[in-house]
Amino acid sequence: MLKKEMIILYYGLKDKRTSPIVKGAAVLPIIYLLSPIDLIPDFIPFFGFIDDIVIVPLLLNLAIRLLPVEVQEDSLSKASANSKKVQRVFVTVIIVFISLLTGIFFLIRFFLINN
Repeated sequence: MLKKEMIILYYGLKDKRTSPIVKGAAVLPIIYLLSPIDLIPDFIPFFGFIDDIVIVPLLLNLAIRLLPVEVQEDSLSKASANSKKVQRVFVTVIIVFISLLTGIFFLIRFFLINN
């Protein structure tokens, strides 16, 4: 479900009919994820990550609901028409992200062992 919402939001934000306020609201989940300030700090076991799992989808849903209905429908049709392409891009992004995390892990490990 979250993947579909992200795709609809992507096409909705590229649409010229989308207001700057909606574009700002769409940035909120990204800011919240990247921000070191959380409602419940991440170092608290279990609950620290639950707030991210709950709040980010709620903010994404809010941004999608703020999109005009016509833009939502057009974005959904574009997402359906490009589903294979979107799926390939999604898999590629996941692979690149995992590769980056692995590389960072090994760099940190290398520097910790050699110091």
